[in-house]
Amino acid sequence: MAFRLSKRADQWFKHISGKNGFDLAFDSYYYCLIAGLKYKRKESLTGSQTTDIIQQFPKDYLPNKHLIIALFLYTELDKMGIDLHEKAILNKHLCQLIEPNSATNLSDEGMNILNQYSFGGFEVLQEKFNEPPRTLDNFLVGFYKFIISEDS
Repeated sequence: MAFRLSKRADQWFKHISGKNGFDLAFDSYYYCLIAGLKYKRKESLTGSQTTDIIQQFPKDYLPNKHLIIALFLYTELDKMGIDLHEKAILNKHLCQLIEPNSATNLSDEGMNILNQYSFGGFEVLQEKFNEPPRTLDNFLVGFYKFIISEDS
């Protein structure tokens, strides 16, 4: 299963993609994902509303792969109301989300849910930012202020 980006998100980030900003399509995905995880917001989209961007974590993100997965697992387990001290229930849910031998270390179900957080995060970004980003610098400053804000 692939990392999937909403086609609307791809369009929304178009001014800061390529030579004027993000080097990778995964960069857009990452910012959407972080917003979705912060606000614990998931959205389901059909295949025609999304684009496969990559099958595994890009090289630039490998040093942070486990942190991204940990943030996802913590958020999903918290959203499900799983007590981290109840080992049997915790193990059951982790086994559903994790696949150590996959390219992403997530199961198909885990990747599907991760993508839902990215789709939901894009919706959050659209709500929090008045318009699509025009410059990378302004987006990064705005995103920083947004992500550290207490309103979630």
